[in-house]
Amino acid sequence: MIKHSHALSRRALLRFEQAASCVVLAWAALAPSAADAETRASVNTSVKAEIASNPYLLSGPKTSAASATVSVTPSVKFTDGNQTVTLRGDYRHSEYSRRYRSNNDFGASASLAQQLTPRLAYNASFGYDSSVVGANDLLTFGTNPGTGVAFPPLPGDIAINGLRQRRQAVNGGMSLDYTASSRDQFTAQGGFSIVRFPVTSTASEYNNASGSIGYSRVINSKTSVGLDVSLSRADYRGTPLGDATTISPQATFKTRFGASWSLSASLGVSHSRISGLVGKTTQDSAAGSLNLCNATTRGKFCLFASRSVQPTSFGSTVRPQTSVGLSYNVRLDAKSTIDASANYSRSGQISQGNIVTGGTVDYGRASLTYSRRLSQRIQGYVTADYADSYRDPTPRKANAAVSIGVSFALGDNR
Repeated sequence: MIKHSHALSRRALLRFEQAASCVVLAWAALAPSAADAETRASVNTSVKAEIASNPYLLSGPKTSAASATVSVTPSVKFTDGNQTVTLRGDYRHSEYSRRYRSNNDFGASASLAQQLTPRLAYNASFGYDSSVVGANDLLTFGTNPGTGVAFPPLPGDIAINGLRQRRQAVNGGMSLDYTASSRDQFTAQGGFSIVRFPVTSTASEYNNASGSIGYSRVINSKTSVGLDVSLSRADYRGTPLGDATTISPQATFKTRFGASWSLSASLGVSHSRISGLVGKTTQDSAAGSLNLCNATTRGKFCLFASRSVQPTSFGSTVRPQTSVGLSYNVRLDAKSTIDASANYSRSGQISQGNIVTGGTVDYGRASLTYSRRLSQRIQGYVTADYADSYRDPTPRKANAAVSIGVSFALGDNR
């Protein structure tokens, strides 16, 4: 076990070095020249202590543990007129009081935003992430995309509850936004994701690619409507079973009302062709999203919902995933803020009798954080967190956690 762990660590380090090399190459190719560019460098560091009842949503007794975590996030941003290049690294080390081994999670990313012409804008991002999947990581995936970039659908894979194995992922994407007139805008996007696990893992590995074309029309100063058509392909390693091609046309709508409210929504259908034992079969499901927000000078409140067909590492095929939730941020005074969020997701099973998907899985999470700025660069915070899985054939304890931490910001974080 120890030899395998060391071998895995060496492989993970090699992959990290390869990803870092890609980031360096991206910087060399895309970053503005030092003579003309404005450079902003920063390092954010945090130290956190936590007590959790089941940090990895495992089954069985004695799942609780105390832990200490140190996180370091360096970043560099180069800005030159209409072009911005951002490089970022992430490292997190965790030590546990019992049962669990120490973890080293890391990632790297590079992004480019460029205004090619007054009418044409270009965005691109590349990211690598290597982390052990925990109870509170199921609704996150890898490095967040840059502004304007739509990666392939990468929600948290809630069907892999209790896996506690290292997931390595590479993802990237690009987009072109063309403003044809004061009322008409076209968008083309594309991207990919690669997901891998240790050799001994039972989780399914896959490659995913997607692209989309969208059009929006401004109706008035507050409202626009449009149409978006996306196409994605999921390929599972080692077997043709479960490979899927999905097309999803959706109508889109955006508006602002009142002094602070905004609404964006889409509605359509996902049509999937899935490889099975007796050839390809099809499945149709509803698709769409909703985001209703109220933003004021003191804070922001949002309600959100989404439904789409997503690749998953459990069951060796895609699944329709539905999520609903809310988030709330409020500034109490010049130094203190409260952040709260709650969400509930369901990973459904495809209705194909010859593909085993393991049934429907539900996952819920809620968190509440109080933050207070102690100085210009130091901030303290306290977080209460709860996560649980439902409709799970394996009984698991929920994860209730309380943490306290301090973060330090160095450099220029603008």
